This record gives sequence, C-alpha cells and structure tokens, in this order.
Amino acid sequence: MRISEALQSLTAYLRRHGIERPETDAEWLLSFVLHCKRLELFLMPERVLTAEQTERLRALSVRRARREPLQYVVGEVDFFGQKLHVDQRVLIPRPETEELVYQMQQYLTENFFKEPSGFPDISYEERQNLAILDLGTGSGAIAIALAALFPNIKLTAVDCSAETLAVAEENSVKNNVRARIALVQSDWFSNVEGTFDVIISNPPYVSEEEYRSLQPEVRCFEPKSALTAGDEGLADLKYILSKAPEYLKRGGLLVMETGCTQHTALHAYAKTLGYVKVQSTLDLSHRERYFWAWV
Repeated sequence: MRISEALQSLTAYLRRHGIERPETDAEWLLSFVLHCKRLELFLMPERVLTAEQTERLRALSVRRARREPLQYVVGEVDFFGQKLHVDQRVLIPRPETEELVYQMQQYLTENFFKEPSGFPDISYEERQNLAILDLGTGSGAIAIALAALFPNIKLTAVDCSAETLAVAEENSVKNNVRARIALVQSDWFSNVEGTFDVIISNPPYVSEEEYRSLQPEVRCFEPKSALTAGDEGLADLKYILSKAPEYLKRGGLLVMETGCTQHTALHAYAKTLGYVKVQSTLDLSHRERYFWAWV
C-alpha cells in the first residue's frame, strides 16, 4: 500500500468511527509509524509501506477508532517544547495548561529575573533560587517546562499516585531535568515539607455533571480522579486555597488552573482566608481560567 492510499483509507476508516478530525489523526498515525514529520508524507506519496508498517498502522488505527486518545495511541505529546510520554496513568496535558506555564513564565521573568524586580528586598541571587511546588504533577508537564525555562529554580513535584509519579520521573529523565526536580508522593500537602515562593497546580475541577457530557476519549480512557472533584468541581481548589498559606513564604503566590465558571466562588472564598490580593486571568479562548492569590 502506498502512502497516499494509506492516508485515504485511514481517513475514511476514522471518519466512519466518528473521529472529529480524521484527516489530521490519519496523518499523525502514519507519520508516527514511518518515523517522519507529517509534511514529509506529502513529499513521498508513492512510497510503499512494508508489511510490518501496514500491520502496525492497522493496530494503532483500531485503537484510535475505539476512541482511545491519539496521544495515548502514539504514547507522547508535545508540551511547551518538551516531549512527554503519556498513557492511561496520567491526564493528557492540555493547551490551557501550556498557557498557564506561559503566564507563569511572564510573571517570574517580570518580577524575579529582571532588574529592577518587583521585590527589591530580595537579592538577585536569592531570586535566582526560587522554590516552586507543583501540586498534582501528573505527567510532570508543568514542573518539567518550568525547569527547562529557569535553570536555577528549585522544583518539588507531588502526586498522590506512585504510578503517576513513575511517569513524571520518566519524563523528567527524558528531558534532562531529573536532578532538578524533587518528586514526592503526597496527597496534596500531606508529605510536603518546607515553604515555597510559588505553588502552582492544575487540580481536578470538573463537576460530575460536566464529566458525564465529556467526549468518550476523556470519559473512557483518562483517569477520572485527575479530572473530577466534589462540590461542583470546587472541592480540591478550595482545599488547596485553604492550605497553601501554610506553605508559602511571605509575599508568596498560589496559581491554579480552574473551570471557567468557578472564579466568583474562589474570589469570595479567598477573601475569607486572608489573601492580600487575588486576580483571574484568561485562557486563549478569553475565559477566566487561572486563579492567582498572594499571601
């Protein structure tokens, strides 16, 4: 079978099974099997697949047709310039979380890694050694991206699942930042020691009602515990908000990815906890997605 024929056949097969972007997914699967870039497929349309390649493509296609997420099928995802392994032990990192990292990059650069900084009482050397806690690290996406961006910060990444932490460790090794990230098995703050300049988290924030309406790729394959929370999705957000002041240094920041309808409740709750400043920032769809709170 030639590449052009494989693309045409695979696209039709995925479309019949309700895949939202069958052409794109077909290109990703075939380029993965051939170890090439998607663009290269169109530069060699007459190339003939080997029997082994055809069989592997067929097996991967069946998995995708069953609505297994493409990222799990190929086993990796690009996140903020890093390649991460993902499987059903971890949530697939979303573009919204990449935007969270981007906004954190802007905040840290503006306030800590530039002269003059927003913290004149902290020396430049101290600012280079910020301590950051990533709560619920999952695949390690946030911690790994920040470690790559800022070579002198100290990162602690926690997750309650040993299996999940194994994926985060694999990814930190793969991206050459393992020595700079302390991985801790902890149910939120239960095994966390010390204080931090920044706590960052993408915790579960989907309500049970919202969960039932999600695509099969999410409901049937991604870990539900990494997605849903009680109290209309607010339970973990509120818990982190209530405990974070104990683990933040003076002037420290908590920032969380949230649902886009949860900010009124979070602002009200933060006021009862004595945070000195709170704000919401928008995702790429111009929805309130990120909640920031300073002690």
